[in-house]
Amino acid sequence: MKTIAHRGGMARCMQNSPAGVRLAAQHEADYVELDVMRAVEGEFHCAHFGWNTKCELRECLAELGPHMRLIAHLKGDYSEADLICVADYLAEHLPWEKVVLASHRSSVLRRMRQLMPDIRLARFGLLPALAALWKQQPWDCCMINQLVLTRRLVKALKQRGYEVFASCVWELRSRQSVRRLGVDGAFVNLHAEKKKSGESNPSHPNAPTP
Repeated sequence: MKTIAHRGGMARCMQNSPAGVRLAAQHEADYVELDVMRAVEGEFHCAHFGWNTKCELRECLAELGPHMRLIAHLKGDYSEADLICVADYLAEHLPWEKVVLASHRSSVLRRMRQLMPDIRLARFGLLPALAALWKQQPWDCCMINQLVLTRRLVKALKQRGYEVFASCVWELRSRQSVRRLGVDGAFVNLHAEKKKSGESNPSHPNAPTP
């Protein structure tokens, strides 16, 4: 099961920041999820709708560990021109195989699929996942809140060819319970600034689950 560092680190000063990405790298997370918003003059910044300090996306990307991948959570609506800009921006920093573009808006993902047929896309939400069981959708991965996710749904989506990630705001379900669902990956909320020497890593997929 792959681990996804939710906003990098979850302390207020670390969310969507270079420090949060460094924390995720220290914990050997497989992915870091960052909230990406369009800024002025072709730049992009990381922020959860202004709930935390805005950092330039490029500063966060510079802190990615060599093994890590990025889930760029596109916040709000993105026009075709915006999507071209964000694609060009990310391509300057990362190979495409290390990037997943995620959204709560199906329209954004449909536009991106038309622009870049090979890019990996992810859709948040239970209802879009249920729709994907009925009709093939433009995204590759369904991200569903851990509290409403069932093993049966995970199996059905995988049979349709989708990856399934358990998303969260707060981890109200144990990681062992989420792992038993058979998901491909799960969001984790990181708080500690660094591991103690010799301490097992709870966020790493091979570590003992508390």
